[in-house]
Amino acid sequence: MTSDDHLPLEDLNDLDDSWTIAEGTHGDGPMLVRINTSAKRWAGHPELGIRVGFAIPLNHPNPGGLPDAEENRVVGELEDRIRELLQAGGPVVHALAITTGTFKEFVFYLKNGECIGPVHEQLRAEVTSHQIQCMAYRDPEWDVYASFSTE
Repeated sequence: MTSDDHLPLEDLNDLDDSWTIAEGTHGDGPMLVRINTSAKRWAGHPELGIRVGFAIPLNHPNPGGLPDAEENRVVGELEDRIRELLQAGGPVVHALAITTGTFKEFVFYLKNGECIGPVHEQLRAEVTSHQIQCMAYRDPEWDVYASFSTE
């Protein structure tokens, strides 16, 4: 696909996310991966080559299972806040949500890498319920997304 074949980044505002679930294992327990199937249209976009993951270790880990409902709800609210803050920094696609019994990680692809540090700092200042870890990499081919994508 050439860069001319990609949708304009302005169309991200109209993206109607469609998600699917994949199941696997992580360590000795289950892993659920929520995959944004709508994101496939953006995979490899030349302006969305930065992958950032926000990992949230669970306060009440369940290594052989999944998070309890209340903690999962709280972390779900954090997911929405992370997405909101990243979107304020420029074009972004929320690609994956990975859940195990010890952590949840939200994976995004974005254009503006300069917003990552300030977003992480703002989250660390706002969120007292959980530790929020952040790692960013260049991933122009969307290799991590492709490794989970079912298509």
